[in-house]
Amino acid sequence: MTAFVFAVAAALAVGYTAGRIKPCTRASHWAHWLFVGTTRPSRRDPRWWLAQAVFLGEIAVLLGTRPRQTLHAWKHRNDPPPGRGPALKIAPEWAAEADRPRGVGA
Repeated sequence: MTAFVFAVAAALAVGYTAGRIKPCTRASHWAHWLFVGTTRPSRRDPRWWLAQAVFLGEIAVLLGTRPRQTLHAWKHRNDPPPGRGPALKIAPEWAAEADRPRGVGA
């Protein structure tokens, strides 16, 4: 029984520490920063391969947790942006009221 209690306490401690440190978020930020920075590493650089492993993990998590949304986003990633709507029109009576003075005593 005490071994079980110690195992549960250790699992809680590891979970708390991982939640505070957030290693997955840090790895993801590092990988994205590596490719947004001014000097991009080549494929000969081990950092490039490590970043690819991080990206693969992100995609696997997204496919495992939200498969339909991930596949939809993947299919539509190169779609052109939607067209612009019509320009706003200001009603003439509203534009005339804009020139009228406002405030106390007006």
